[in-house]
Amino acid sequence: MELTVLGSGGNSPTPMPTCGCRVCTEAREKGVPYARRGNSLFVHDENVLIDTPELVWESLNRERIEVVDYVFLTHFHADHTMGLRVLQALGIEDPPVTGFVGEQTPLLMSEVTYERAIDDTEFFDQLTDAWADVRTLEDGETMTIGDLTVTHHAAEIEAGAAKAISGFLFEDGDATAFISPDENRHFDLDRLPELDLWIKEAGYFTESPDGEPIVTAEAEKTTIAHEMSFEESVAQIRQVRPDRAVLTEIEELYRRSYDDYLELEAEYADLGIEFAYDGMEISV
Repeated sequence: MELTVLGSGGNSPTPMPTCGCRVCTEAREKGVPYARRGNSLFVHDENVLIDTPELVWESLNRERIEVVDYVFLTHFHADHTMGLRVLQALGIEDPPVTGFVGEQTPLLMSEVTYERAIDDTEFFDQLTDAWADVRTLEDGETMTIGDLTVTHHAAEIEAGAAKAISGFLFEDGDATAFISPDENRHFDLDRLPELDLWIKEAGYFTESPDGEPIVTAEAEKTTIAHEMSFEESVAQIRQVRPDRAVLTEIEELYRRSYDDYLELEAEYADLGIEFAYDGMEISV
């Protein structure tokens, strides 16, 4: 199984416009891998695009990806869906055009994501109606795409709420990869098989590498109470013990550069932890 990290950032990409911190300044000067676009992945085996953040068009072009046969959405948040207009690029009719829309790209997601991102949003509703073959997946549903088997795992964002988060388990007979790039706190980890690869959210940091506060104790109890911390993310990895764990959804807010994450990798080498970066190629 061959994968590429198209974007390793989160809701706050790196560099952030107007920000003059050391991380953003370095990212502007050096570009990738110090710069990070919104969270998105590509599974080359069957040309599967996972999530469509803003600038996903540019990320596909940067990696010279010429064919996308399927698009999966992990959840309804804007930073994972605002690039859905990529569907127009994927499905436009070759010249000379008659109706502009050629073959509709399969767009797969949970029923909750459909309702929150598509059905309740007029722009997305009109866009996907014309340019996508929308298919919803039940929790636990398995589908076959070429040589891949894909199983949908759903979870809540907050305990007791609707199962609004999707993770996708990809299996090809030789390799097993679970892709859950954001909002991992409430996945039922006991449902997972032995994993060769887990691509998951990094989780937030409370302090910068220099010990400067990033979030307050009040924020942890209120604004980000449902978010996963880095320590909680590591605890999940200790529980599941994948052969390889690649952490993504890396926010600019965390105030860490590409080099800082390399140092962290060394600290957690026993767990096989790596931090994703834009353009990262992964073989399983």
